[in-house]
Amino acid sequence: MRREGFFFILLAAGLLMLSSCRSTGPDGATISRAEVLSHARAYTSLVWEGKKQHVLHGTAPDGLRVDTPDALSATQQKPGFWWKPGKNVGMPYKWGGFDTPEQFLERLATEPMVFAGDYASADKVRGGDDAVSRYAAGIDCSGLVSRCWGLPRPYSTRELPGICKPLGSLDELRPGDIILRPGEHVQLFVRWEDTDHTRYRAIEAAGDPEWRCFEIIYRRETLTTSRGFTPWRYLGIR
Repeated sequence: MRREGFFFILLAAGLLMLSSCRSTGPDGATISRAEVLSHARAYTSLVWEGKKQHVLHGTAPDGLRVDTPDALSATQQKPGFWWKPGKNVGMPYKWGGFDTPEQFLERLATEPMVFAGDYASADKVRGGDDAVSRYAAGIDCSGLVSRCWGLPRPYSTRELPGICKPLGSLDELRPGDIILRPGEHVQLFVRWEDTDHTRYRAIEAAGDPEWRCFEIIYRRETLTTSRGFTPWRYLGIR
């Protein structure tokens, strides 16, 4: 056999082995880091018009309590986003929400009864999936990460470790990775803001006082060391 032919066979075998070992998402798909951040910023930059008909602090037609994070909320404790009638930026938080930006806008425009967001009260947390109202529109923290990774369904913060691998340290975080405390909250990592890795930029769908999708800079210890958050990498990211 000619040397060139033998080398080609070795190269093809190596590529085949590499391909068979490459990790993918639960549906066999992969997604780039740039795509993940592009999806995320479609939520943080979403412009939408809120109306009084999109406000509810009471029982929705499905019998579930809905509390929209609007400026009229009786539970407001401190200044924050608290959407107002008129132009707003950033999709509102909804407990158990999984709407895309397009779905959210369409629902507000076409559904006769739909409410913009539903924040995570203690009752919602206790109720879990059974407390998700189909009459509220928006997205929650794990729903946002699931959408940004292109997942076919929402994965809860408890399920996300099953499709990720843990990172050895926070310093290994790269764009599109997550900072997670299972059962509580998850953030999408954007980048480190300094060479010493003391501050990082994240995108999240979070609660008080924002209750929407937004981009923010945190100190390293804010949601990690002091509160038990750990870094993870999606198996399908490339």
